[in-house]
Amino acid sequence: MKTLILVLAAAASTLPAHVLAARPDDPQQVMGLDLNACARPVYPPAALAQRAGGKTTVEVRIGDKGAVTDARVVTSSGRPDLDEAALTGIRQCTFHAVLATGLAPTGWLKTQFVWVVDSAAKPPVQDPALVDKTRARADAGDPEAQNLLGTWFQQGTRVKKDPVQAAAWYAKAAEQGHLWGQANLALAYETGTGGERDADKALAWITRSAEGGLPFAQLHLGMLTMQRAANDDERAAAAAWIARAAAQDYAPGAYYLGRSFELGLGNVQDPAQAAALYRKALDKSGGRAETALGMLLEDGRAGVGDPDGAAALYRKAMQWRYPQAYYRYGLILEQRGDIALATAVYRQGADLGHCEAVVKYAQMRPAQDTAATAGPSGIDWDQRARACQTRPELPAQLQF
Repeated sequence: MKTLILVLAAAASTLPAHVLAARPDDPQQVMGLDLNACARPVYPPAALAQRAGGKTTVEVRIGDKGAVTDARVVTSSGRPDLDEAALTGIRQCTFHAVLATGLAPTGWLKTQFVWVVDSAAKPPVQDPALVDKTRARADAGDPEAQNLLGTWFQQGTRVKKDPVQAAAWYAKAAEQGHLWGQANLALAYETGTGGERDADKALAWITRSAEGGLPFAQLHLGMLTMQRAANDDERAAAAAWIARAAAQDYAPGAYYLGRSFELGLGNVQDPAQAAALYRKALDKSGGRAETALGMLLEDGRAGVGDPDGAAALYRKAMQWRYPQAYYRYGLILEQRGDIALATAVYRQGADLGHCEAVVKYAQMRPAQDTAATAGPSGIDWDQRARACQTRPELPAQLQF
């Protein structure tokens, strides 16, 4: 679980959707594209432990290769460690898109880091008395305590990490019908983290949890059976489990049920129904629903084509650093003739590991971007592109 929310606020991120769909002409706006692709700064441990937050406004100068040549704090958060983390983070960014506009600034560009500790994810306090009390309840047969103790051992919180003990406690809770205990035990068998990998036991326990009504388990069971399905009847059964998760307002269930309708796997192919389900998962799927809905709108498969609406959705998904959104937004920019900015966006997607973006960038990259600037791998862009092009294509049900 994430322990913080970090918002990178640039001018582009606060504009209306219809403006976001258009080509940004201001380097301050374009900066938002690059910030979305940058790695997030590390929340300073002392600030996190003290649940301290704030806003750090910084300004940067960008050199001719897109690197930060200077950075300074113009409005402090009130904590030197937060301010220093913001500076460290932004100095590691490369601003391809700013340069690609041809409007590379000679002055300072401004952005803001908003540090907010997630109230639902408080750092665990070492409390031996709580551990002893929970263990006593678990020993006495309380399934809630047994599952909780299992999660502590699984994650290494409050107790020393021990996946084998975690699986043992999950098993005790699962035998008593605890739904999360059953799901957690299934995952332990599926991954082998508890010392034993057994696909049949994993399927049996996730099925029991799904039948008990846990939406996570219903979706997981649907995904497993969809991937293994060999005929339409099996795909329909898988989609039915996904639908049960979606019916409980479980956003991941809505997204994957949308995929079922879009791809015609387990349900009659129905792009309009897929679009309706994707809308239910917006802001709750890490950019997946935004990208999937954008592709339907762009292609006109859910009614009248709406490339501007699609572009706005891709930009929104890019705030989640969802790689495919960069590729799709790059295609729109390229179709509009904005080749330089499209190339920069493809580079961002390529750096996030999207193979089609790698191929596009290899075709369109500036001549000076050779192996020396190929990114973390140091591999030549043409080699990376060839590796992507020879990658076998997955069956549709595995593209969920």
